[in-house]
Amino acid sequence: MDVAATEDARAEGLMHRQALAKDEGMLFIFPRDEILKLWMLNVHMPLDVGFFDREGRLIHFLTMQPDGGKTIYRSAAPARYALEMNQGWFSRNRLSKGAQMQISRKLKNITVN
Repeated sequence: MDVAATEDARAEGLMHRQALAKDEGMLFIFPRDEILKLWMLNVHMPLDVGFFDREGRLIHFLTMQPDGGKTIYRSAAPARYALEMNQGWFSRNRLSKGAQMQISRKLKNITVN
């Protein structure tokens, strides 16, 4: 799992990757709770994104399609984390609103900017 905790890392995200392994993805960590906005600029594969609150509870997830960054995908409520995975990952793993993400001590203490 890749982690994007800086503004530059979050801006680059999964750009220019052609594929992800089955359970590979990227966790975006934001410095504060807010309505998160993501796009698919230079991303070449459909992805699911799950938005999580500061306690790691799933707010909701949605599917993002490669479209050159034309569509802005937003969290339905203020969120702290966004987890991008292969399309269908959340459904295959039977995750729904309220599912708890385990946040390691290392991630809780990471410097976010």
